[in-house]
Order: sequence, then structure tokens, then C-alpha cells
Amino acid sequence: MGATTATTAARAMTVDGPLGSHVACTIDRLQCARVSTGRWETDIAEAARPAYLILFPLAGDVRDESGSRLVAVGELIVIDETRKRRRAWLVSQDALVVALPREALGTHEAAIARAHGTRIPAERGAASLVAHLLRGLAHQSEAYVSRAPGRLASHVVGLLALVCAEHGLSETHGRQGLLHSAKSFIETNLADIELGPDRIAAAQNVSTRTLHRLFEADGHTIGGWIRLRRLEQCRLDLSDPALLGLSVSAIGARWGLWDAAHFSRVFKLAFGTSPSAFRQSQIRSGEDALARKTA
Repeated sequence: MGATTATTAARAMTVDGPLGSHVACTIDRLQCARVSTGRWETDIAEAARPAYLILFPLAGDVRDESGSRLVAVGELIVIDETRKRRRAWLVSQDALVVALPREALGTHEAAIARAHGTRIPAERGAASLVAHLLRGLAHQSEAYVSRAPGRLASHVVGLLALVCAEHGLSETHGRQGLLHSAKSFIETNLADIELGPDRIAAAQNVSTRTLHRLFEADGHTIGGWIRLRRLEQCRLDLSDPALLGLSVSAIGARWGLWDAAHFSRVFKLAFGTSPSAFRQSQIRSGEDALARKTA
């Protein structure tokens, strides 16, 4: 995984209308935009495209270009942006759009992907909690500062996946179900330095060869997925001010990357900077944002 910067939802939109749109807030790699009455479209470079959009009308509804209603107030909908390069939407009054890049989804992607195009009522259960959260995000300004944006983004994605599961949209069967189970096992055992293909395959009651084929069909190797998930957890820990008391090497060891030199090398390869430099940049960024907010 190379170093990337998520494209803001505002850049992903061209809006025609009297009120236009503005970015509500940015949470780590999640981008939130408030879109008012008018027409807007996504048409951006493939490399910068968010994997999924959450459309959540705050008033009125959102329709496709033909005028067919996609989602109304009191509902939310997941749109898989990987399926079409260019889309246009018609917003009748007011809506929040949350852009989810693939690298922020982790093991939740399958649940969110299966929800594509399904209207989810946001009046009860986990969906009502997510709706309350989304309304809060919609009323934040660009000056909003979270002390642990990576953690917050992770929780937002997890809650969205939970909503999909509550509505029966995350059920997986056959090979996809097996892959999801294997990824869940990996997530639970990331800290184990002996975690490897044989152990994962045994836990799924399949051959190691079968497991390799499942991951290859998903565009990954088993070892590459384990490393990806370990590095993501390290990234979250390094950006969390509550964990400043832990050394960089201790954070690596916490997630099964015990060799400090190896940890630094693979982290830099993934994110374009060393773990120590990344932590320092996150601290400075947080301090600068807080200073601007209180100025």
C-alpha cells in the first residue's frame, strides 16, 4: 500500500445550484461534505476515488439523474463508487455525503459493499445511533478537531458496518464467507508473531493452498494482508495522543512487528515516512489545528 492522501468530498463534487456545498469536516481519511439544493456529480481520477459514499439526507431527498428517488430523509444509503466512474445526483434540500476510501475500511469492506444501493431506515437500533452521529458531523465546521481522528474514523466505519449487519446486509456465503472469516481471525490475532497461513487455514478448516487462492482472488497475499492490517493498527496507535507514553518500537511490538528496523522499513514503504516522523507530524498537526480553533 503506497502513501496516499484521500481526496476531499468537496473536490469530488461539482455543484450547480443557488447554495452550493461545503466541507463539513475531515476525520482522518474520511471526508464529509454538506450538499445543498442543486445538482452535483462525482468525476475524479480513479486513483483518488473514494471506494464508497454514504448519502444521508438531512431534509428532502436525493435522486439520480433520471429523477428516481434514491434515499429520503430518515434513511441512509451506501453507494459503491467502484462500479461507475461518473455519477450525478439531484439534492432537493440538504444532505450529508461521507466518502470512505478503501484503505479506511479494513475488515468492514465486505459488509459495506453488500449494502450498495439499499435504503436503510435510520429510525431505530444501530442505524439511529449512526444517524445521530451523521447529523452531528453535518453541523461541524472545517475547524473541527478530534484528538484521535484515526480512532474516530475507525469507529464511524465500524458503526456503519454494524448497521449493514443489523439489516442482514453483511451475510456472506461460500468463498466470500470463508474469506471474511479468515480476515476476522487475522484481525483477532494480529499481535501473535506466529500468525501465518497454516494457522489461519487450520482455524478455517481448509487447506493452506485453498486459503492462498482465496486471498489471491481478493487481490492480496495472506502475508501482505496481515502486514497491511498490522501497519494500520500501528498507524492508529501512533496518531493517538493517549498512547504517547508508548515508544514507537513498543507500538510495533504490540501488533506483532517485533523487529524495530523491519517495522520502520515496512511502515515507511506503506506510508512514505518513518513511524517516528509520522507520530511527530500527527502531534504537530493536532496542535496546529487546536491553535487555529482557539485563535
